[in-house]
Amino acid sequence: MGCSALLFFFYNWPENKVILKWPGFSIAKLLGLIVLTILASVTVTFLVDHLNVLLFKKEVTHYTLFEFHKYGTYLMFLSIALYPAIFEELAYRGYLIQKLLSVVDEKEAVYISSVLFFIIHFSLISIFWLLPFALFLGWLRIKTKTLWYGVFVHFFFNATACFLDLYPLEELFKLF
Repeated sequence: MGCSALLFFFYNWPENKVILKWPGFSIAKLLGLIVLTILASVTVTFLVDHLNVLLFKKEVTHYTLFEFHKYGTYLMFLSIALYPAIFEELAYRGYLIQKLLSVVDEKEAVYISSVLFFIIHFSLISIFWLLPFALFLGWLRIKTKTLWYGVFVHFFFNATACFLDLYPLEELFKLF
């Protein structure tokens, strides 16, 4: 997916290069978004963990896919936090929204790209958190006219979920 995201994004370089700029960058806005993102990810992770136990009678973690490997923790953060933050943002909030804006208005572009983003994750149960997350990222992309805030939000959301796989909330609360 990463290669196709790059291919499509750079194929349309004259139109897309403008959203790689960061007009009106604000460290306060970035830090505020990161804090809100971490809180949202903690909430979603907590709810999803309990939902998995309730519905499937088992705990499901991302780390189980990587724990066999010597560098499993690093691979998990790369493949679940970093790569999706870059490549999914390039593909959905970058290329796709940019193309959609030439045929539909901003609101429709955000809705269409968000639904497609949700569909590629192949998880019907995640509609309760993934679709709102995608809508927020699309809105953020339109509002700020850059991909960068979305990349950071996406990264910190997924990285927090990875971190909580390694150090569950119950264990963290025991430290206090």
